[in-house]
Amino acid sequence: MEAISNVTADLLAGVRAAGPEDSTDRLAREAGVPRVIALLLEARGIASAAQAHRFFHPDESHLHDPFGLAGMEDAAGALLSAGTAGKRIVVFGDYDVDGVTAVAQLKAALSRVGAPAVGFIPHRLKDGYGLKPETVRRVLRDFSPSVIVTVDCGITAIEGVACAREAGVEVVVTDHHLVPDELPDGAVVVNPRQPGCSYPYKDLSGSGIAFKLAQAIARRGRVSLSSESLLRAACLGTIADIVPLTGENRAIAALGLAALARPRAPGLAALIEACGIDPGRAPTSEEVAFRIAPRLNAAGRLDTAERALALFEERDGARAKEIARELCAENTERQSIERRVFLEARARIAQSFDPDRDALLLEADPSWHRGVLGIAASRLAREYNRPVLLFALEGERAHGSGRSIPGVSLHATLKELRHLFLEFGGHDQAVGGTLTSAAFPAFREEARRLFAERVPREMLVRRETADAELPLEEISDAILEHLERFEPFGAGNPRPVFSCREARARDRFRPIGEFGWRGRLEGATSDLDAIFWSPSPPLPESSDAAAPFELHYRLSRSRWSGRPEIEIVRARPASPARLFAPLPSAAGELAPTP
Repeated sequence: MEAISNVTADLLAGVRAAGPEDSTDRLAREAGVPRVIALLLEARGIASAAQAHRFFHPDESHLHDPFGLAGMEDAAGALLSAGTAGKRIVVFGDYDVDGVTAVAQLKAALSRVGAPAVGFIPHRLKDGYGLKPETVRRVLRDFSPSVIVTVDCGITAIEGVACAREAGVEVVVTDHHLVPDELPDGAVVVNPRQPGCSYPYKDLSGSGIAFKLAQAIARRGRVSLSSESLLRAACLGTIADIVPLTGENRAIAALGLAALARPRAPGLAALIEACGIDPGRAPTSEEVAFRIAPRLNAAGRLDTAERALALFEERDGARAKEIARELCAENTERQSIERRVFLEARARIAQSFDPDRDALLLEADPSWHRGVLGIAASRLAREYNRPVLLFALEGERAHGSGRSIPGVSLHATLKELRHLFLEFGGHDQAVGGTLTSAAFPAFREEARRLFAERVPREMLVRRETADAELPLEEISDAILEHLERFEPFGAGNPRPVFSCREARARDRFRPIGEFGWRGRLEGATSDLDAIFWSPSPPLPESSDAAAPFELHYRLSRSRWSGRPEIEIVRARPASPARLFAPLPSAAGELAPTP
């Protein structure tokens, strides 16, 4: 393959032969990238060649000093003091990938300094989320700890911390969730979002904060600890929790993904193999999000997350493969349960949905499994472009999970109804909470009214915007190589969407599976494979297969053929009036179809 710098020079030669050079042209020239790539960089706040180089080459120098986090010195000191005295430490986590990988890292660091540490992950259905007083009492009874350190939870656990402190147990809270008005009294708190914390990056995941604490423990304990080993786990939690893959998170994800090409833990190696990822190849962030993370999450969604934690700690190869197979089986079961909840909720919404009235979609059922509510809510939020709350009604309790859409803060809005919740927490885009079943009818009416008042109507209008215009005939290996340097993709750095004003299909798309369509589009020198994920084909069956159409798409390299592959986001027949209409230089937009 021709050197990327040579191909880039040829591409740049044709950029804006006439007219004054603008900031995009200047960035393209100085960074040595095509104009379309410079547009994508600018959209990410990158304005210079130096910034582009840093973005394209994340490394360990991009990781901040862990002691920049408020409370870190005290947290590391408390854990080391207990550990060197031989006092037991309980690492108290959450049952999702972020929580499990955080427990695995912190246990490894404490073990390295000789501290007697045990991990504890609540059971989603039996214990519920977080450091509750009743769960704390069980931990005290079963483990008799000197210190409890939370990971990925605890920032709202005022009563749980008080219960531990009353028993004479020290508490260290490490959490990344939004900080409430009142912090737990008597605990050492490590959370970059807490008031007075000057840490330069605020969007770490729970696993990312555990990574920082593990580093601090190793440094203060004067022991060596492989950052590569920690990063393998930290990157999984960071990607799975959908925190922005910007700044320090981008470095954690990129370095961890590279290290996953060489997994040392037998369980992690077995799971990667079970996910169909070739040995010696680093998985992509999307393979983590859609293959690895769901299998790790399945354990805590349906039963106990202890099995997911065991995957990181098991040293026997045969048993590690068995655990990986069990996680895969649980994920298959989870998919079946989640699909039923999704379809039932979707059918109910379809019966009464009014786009002019409904700014929030809220459904509940006594038969729904609370472990899959968040996934189903996420799918419905994408489909309807509305915030979604789903609740499982279990006797006297209503357990709910919600997902939002860009620009609508689910947490900030629902916080106005905090008085109706028994438990509540989360992020702008994802929340969880528990109500009494008796309070649920009033909550439902209040929540619908509140969102109707607070959410601007324009936020609910779906607009399929593109990041840049890239005609299909301009797709090349050089463009693909530049795009691959944007990895890892995820929140804050999504895979770019391109617009094309005149695309043509070779023939009609054929269905694949239950919700997919595959076909071929005309390229410059050869046809381009294309796929579209939807119950309906990308273009109406009545349309002329040879007619041009407008297209929004994502571009990637096929893992099977190594050739460019198109993922269609949206397509519609091109009208003569639109076909030759000018598009903005930075983006195109397909307005909502009437």
